[in-house]
Amino acid sequence: MTEGVVKQSNPTINPLLRQQGYLGVLLVFFTCAGWTQTEKLESIRLDPEEEHDLLVIPVVEKVSKSTFEHDEFEIEIESEDDKVKYEVREKGTIDEPIVHWEVESDEPVHLVFDTKQKKFQRLTNKVRVVLHDFFELNSLIEETDAESGKAYPKLGYAILELPAEKHPAMFIKTVEKRAEVDSAFVIIERPPEVPH
Repeated sequence: MTEGVVKQSNPTINPLLRQQGYLGVLLVFFTCAGWTQTEKLESIRLDPEEEHDLLVIPVVEKVSKSTFEHDEFEIEIESEDDKVKYEVREKGTIDEPIVHWEVESDEPVHLVFDTKQKKFQRLTNKVRVVLHDFFELNSLIEETDAESGKAYPKLGYAILELPAEKHPAMFIKTVEKRAEVDSAFVIIERPPEVPH
């Protein structure tokens, strides 16, 4: 009498189902960990002769938290109720921030982070523009968001004044694409000088 050999078949798992299972686990992990997307910051120069960059700090929506990075820096902006908090750390660390800045949320503030001095700088609502021809200043003012401007031909540039809500760094990125503009630069707000 021959005995029958019972073969047990191993159920095969569809590889797509296995892959979807892994993706589901990752999704749950990132959701539970409070994962947020990190965006890259743009850099601008304060002056053609300057070696260091200024990182443009974007304006964030109220009641939000955003993380931005550039090279070795990570910048976190948190807006809550009536305050906006800015912190800079070295990328990949959870150390104390290199620099911390807080402002009232209803105050229109346009900031850059100076990578050389490792500090935030507040921008004025003015920009310095080098034009091919200063006779084109009036049309530049009329065709852009600038409110007014004045040419300083002996110094080789014009100063444009912007509305308080307009970010100067975003303005120069746009205005530099115009044919009559050679270059444009933001102006950092300097503390008032007190005579000794």
